[in-house]
Parts: sequence; C-alpha cells; structure tokens
Amino acid sequence: MAAAYSRSSTARIEERITERIPDIHPIREQRKKSRGSIRVGISSVIILMLGFVLMIGAALMFIRTQNTLTMSKTQYASKLSQYEELKRSNDLYEERIISRVDMEEVARIAEEELGMQRASEGQIISYSGQIDDYVKQYADVPALD
Repeated sequence: MAAAYSRSSTARIEERITERIPDIHPIREQRKKSRGSIRVGISSVIILMLGFVLMIGAALMFIRTQNTLTMSKTQYASKLSQYEELKRSNDLYEERIISRVDMEEVARIAEEELGMQRASEGQIISYSGQIDDYVKQYADVPALD
C-alpha cells in the first residue's frame, strides 16, 4: 500500500462550509431595525393632527347637542307642568261659573224676555255621535211639521 503524499510546499486547507454567525443577537438586531422604521414624515403628522382635531370637534358637537337636548327636555317638563296647572285652574273656574248659574233663571229669561218656547216631545231628535264632545253635521237637520 502506498501512501499518498503531498509534495507541495504549502499545507492543504480544508474547505469548510460554515454558516455566518451573526455578530449581534437576533432580538437586538430586530430592535435596531424597528428603531430605524419609526421615522415619520411630516405628512403623516399633519394627517394625524387633522384626525385628532376632527375627533375633538365631533366630541364637542356631540356634547353640545346632548346639552341642548337635556335643556329642551327640562323646558318641556316645565311647560307641561304649567299647562297642567292652568288646566286645573280653568276647570275650577268652570265649576264655579256653572255652580253659580241658576238654570231656572236662564229658562225664565229665555221664555219671558226673549220669547222662546220649550220643545215638545216630537220636536226633539237625538243623534248619537262617536265622540262625546261634538257631532259633525253632514246635512241639514230635517224640520218637523
């Protein structure tokens, strides 16, 4: 067996496949990259400020509208209370007036001074309406002879 000898003056260098070993730890490298990407242009700042101003404006308009609505509800409640008080007062006045009127005296004045006559049984025609307050008249009431 013959041994293979190298007769050159330099020693042989083995070629190694080596992976490049990073000098910096991967997390630190990511941090350095992310710090560099934080740069923001002036247009982005202007857009951000414009959005902020619009948001503040919308919030102020909402608060103003809510305040107006609250004031309107308060005024409505106040007016409703005043209306109910006036209605009660008017009802009391109406009762006083009706209680002071003597219907017999009204009938006497109508018959004696104004010449009116009481209706007889056949002259009275009754209508039944759906609403108790008034009756709509769509045609003339027939005259009885």
